[in-house]
Amino acid sequence: MAIKKTMGKMAVAAGVLTLISFALRGMGMLFRVYLSREMGSSGLGLYQLIMSVYSTFATFATAGFTVSVSRLAAEKLESEEGKSGAVRVLSASSALALLMGGLAAAVLYIGAHPLAKEVIGDENTALSLRVLALSMPFMALSACIKGYFTAVGQIYKPSVASLFEQCTKIIITVLTVNSLMGEGTSYELCRAVVAGVTAGECFSYIFLFVLYLFFSGSKKGGNCIVPFRDTVKSVGCVTMPIAASAYVTNLLHSVESVLIPSRFVLFGGDRQRALADFGTIRGMSIPLLFFPFGFLGALLSIQVPQVSRLNVADKDERNRLIGRMMELTIGFSAVVGGFFLLFPRELSLAVYKSTECVSSVWMLAWVTPFMYVETISDGLLKTIGEQKRTLVYSVINSVFRITAIVFFIPYSGAVGYLWLLMASNTLSFALCFGRLKKLTAFRFSKRILVSLLSAALSLGAAWAVSRFGLEIGDMALCVLLGTVTGGTYLFCLKKGRVL
Repeated sequence: MAIKKTMGKMAVAAGVLTLISFALRGMGMLFRVYLSREMGSSGLGLYQLIMSVYSTFATFATAGFTVSVSRLAAEKLESEEGKSGAVRVLSASSALALLMGGLAAAVLYIGAHPLAKEVIGDENTALSLRVLALSMPFMALSACIKGYFTAVGQIYKPSVASLFEQCTKIIITVLTVNSLMGEGTSYELCRAVVAGVTAGECFSYIFLFVLYLFFSGSKKGGNCIVPFRDTVKSVGCVTMPIAASAYVTNLLHSVESVLIPSRFVLFGGDRQRALADFGTIRGMSIPLLFFPFGFLGALLSIQVPQVSRLNVADKDERNRLIGRMMELTIGFSAVVGGFFLLFPRELSLAVYKSTECVSSVWMLAWVTPFMYVETISDGLLKTIGEQKRTLVYSVINSVFRITAIVFFIPYSGAVGYLWLLMASNTLSFALCFGRLKKLTAFRFSKRILVSLLSAALSLGAAWAVSRFGLEIGDMALCVLLGTVTGGTYLFCLKKGRVL
């Protein structure tokens, strides 16, 4: 009964967070349309290069803090230290975050000119990089407060802060760009946009800090007996493996991204075609396949503090909760994967107005359930203290992919890369899911069979509707088929007493 009640609350909270997530994605898409109109394709391309450098430094500044604070603060709340211990974790992590964010800001600010010249290939972008460097400490501190709010169960506040940040960024960017009266160069437009990004990060931290000071409830409770230095050490021990995983993954992904187009050229001999194939797979197909993941991402963020508490207090209850989460994940991912498998053409036309990514979406749809289950398994492993193991798995998978790209892709091209992605995601799924199952020994109930049968029935209903030859637009058809699939799935779950 306790699990059922928890899962009911979780579903409602996940639904709300999913709506916020989709709102953020929608705003981001509209913002992209605005930028493309104001900056043109060349200006937008320049902006993307600037942001690629920025994202590397942002990863260095923020990686690991949200997860580590969420986990450690949740554990403190279950101990005799209580709220005081959780606040001590926030203070210790903020000190480390300020150090990391300040270091990232200093390196980016000082090295802006050589980075602009050697990496971006245009030294006129150095000022934009310096403007973005100012946001690093605020990003790092925000990551800590978001982790604290998640630990204490105030999960909506980080999402509201993200909405506030997005609105601030868009408003400041629009005002700054409009002040140029349509006469700004590409460099001036880029500086206007990155000014909005930096301002958004700064105001987001201020917003979160105000919420923490005045709207987070009493900060008293419990007796903090652990010295501050030991708390800093504990935060560092949890944060660094997660951060190292992010650093290694980011570096290896960068190497992979640089290698792929050149390997495609060795296969086909045409660089423009190679870039087009790479863009279709990485820039169109994979983002489309992961768009529905918003619900599961919300599910994981909601349950991180609960799993962390149970990891200390009651491992049997923790295992039951993890098993229930995995049942929902497998059922949901089966529906999503099946939908992409049945309707890749309709989705491609509805979203991109082209059929370029139909074949790649169809191929990757076979392993979409593996992608979703692996991502959730990875997050749960980090929650129960297996961040070092997830780092090892990440390195193994990345080395496998890079090796295959170097030796296999020149003889197989884009199709070979798709097969590589399928093999890579299957390997990653097997490692993470297998480890989670071994550590927690969670069991699937008969509800998993009901979920999978419901998935099959819902997809069958959508396929039957698609055969009627409806004369409606591509987007309307996808919305109709998605509604039929989702409605039938939820109805079957309800009748099967899964919900």
